[in-house]
Amino acid sequence: MLSRMRTSLSQMDIKATARNLIIPVSFASPILILYVLDPGSFEFTWKGRTLLLVFLWLLLLELALGWKRLLSGSVNWTRFRIVAVVAAAAVPTIYVISTFFLGLDHSIWELGRLLGATRLRDWPISFEYLLFTAFLTTSVLLIYEIKGLKQFSISLFFLGATGFFYTIDTFYPSGTIVVLQSFAPVTASWAVHVLNWMGYSASISGYYEGMPVLYLPGLKGPAPAIGWPCAGVHSLFIYTFVILLFLKEAPFALRKEVIRTTISKSLKFMAGKKRINFLLERKIIRSAIVGTEKFVVTLLRMMPFYIIVGIGAVGTFVVNVFRIVTICIIGINSGPEAMNLFHSYFGELFFITWIMVYPLTIIYSRAIWANLSTFVGKLKEAGRHLLG
Repeated sequence: MLSRMRTSLSQMDIKATARNLIIPVSFASPILILYVLDPGSFEFTWKGRTLLLVFLWLLLLELALGWKRLLSGSVNWTRFRIVAVVAAAAVPTIYVISTFFLGLDHSIWELGRLLGATRLRDWPISFEYLLFTAFLTTSVLLIYEIKGLKQFSISLFFLGATGFFYTIDTFYPSGTIVVLQSFAPVTASWAVHVLNWMGYSASISGYYEGMPVLYLPGLKGPAPAIGWPCAGVHSLFIYTFVILLFLKEAPFALRKEVIRTTISKSLKFMAGKKRINFLLERKIIRSAIVGTEKFVVTLLRMMPFYIIVGIGAVGTFVVNVFRIVTICIIGINSGPEAMNLFHSYFGELFFITWIMVYPLTIIYSRAIWANLSTFVGKLKEAGRHLLG
């Protein structure tokens, strides 16, 4: 066994392996420091640092899936590039240390005040996500060039989208942005329907700053107002792009050859008719038919992909509705403190769990179904053996 380990280590490209570890180490280090210095910030998913842990998980997952492909990449490592990579990788850690010990946090507060942040207390966390996104992009481009953006597209988008929505809510809180807030009444209405179905006699009592306010008899504390973040607009947006990136190379489409064969047979049948054959001899009509054929083939090939994305979007909406329902039920049974705790931390875990489980379920659905079929077959065989 020791000889095999020596052989594998000797065959391993140490420099390439170290290159692949630069990015995860450069972000794992500041996240660990943040957890030690400010553990309370990891108790919140919305405007907190819990999502940094999700980002780190996605980053490591993408790195593991593309490890061999990244090892085989070739980049011209000039002295300038090496210095730039080291600087970009060190910035997140330097930023965290400077914020806590060198007074950088005061400059960030002043920048937010200068830019006119409405919720100034949320500006530092929004700025942190945006800064991490900028230097993740820089590190990926320096180490892997443009092709690296495709490999780390999911974690990069997740981090950037989180910072983007945090920043929007920091400058335009509650229901200020009408386009985003327009989704809130739909989610609130469905939450009311579910609560009524469960026997809670809920209703929408009115609107506060563009946000629908839920009325629930027996609810302790103020009535909840549903803003676009609570309605799950950002989660639906993040889901859409994450699932598209996850499935960008998934072979879920019908085989192109099968569809083309079917359409070709139909064209041959049409060509057998004298009148239609006369039309097919014209170049314009024939080009139109060929173009239509290509469009239909592409549409049919993509149909399973659209179904998967659509089902996931509906699932994301349902998850957000049940999150609001759960928050309301906790408010009725346990009071406003428990409701706020769930809203600030555990509520977002509904979506995080969904966005992790659903893509992996789709990707490994064939293996899951095969193992399930094998298990059921063994159960039937054991049942026949016992009965026999």
